Amino acid sequence: MTEKQPTVFVPHGGGPCFFMDWNPPDVWDRHRRFLEDLPASLPAKPKALLVISGHWEERVFPLQTNPAPPLLFDYQGFPQHTYQLT
Repeated sequence: MTEKQPTVFVPHGGGPCFFMDWNPPDVWDRHRRFLEDLPASLPAKPKALLVISGHWEERVFPLQTNPAPPLLFDYQGFPQHTYQLT
C-alpha cells in the first residue's frame, strides 16, 4: 500500500534570491535548512511531484512531463549573473 505524503507549501522568495549577496548574509539560512531537512521528514521517497505555480496561466490545464523543462525568467532587475543560472 502506498503511504500518504504530506502537502507542502515551498515558498521560493523573489527570483534568484538564493544566488544573491544579502546583508545580513544569513537571511535565507532558515529556509535553506527547511529545504535540506524536507526529504528526511517524508514517510517515503515521492514517486512524483505536483507543482502549482502562479507564474503561468493557460486556458487549458497543462501537464509538464519533461524531466528537464526549460527555465523561464519572469523577473528583471536582478544581478546579471543570476540570468545565467540553469
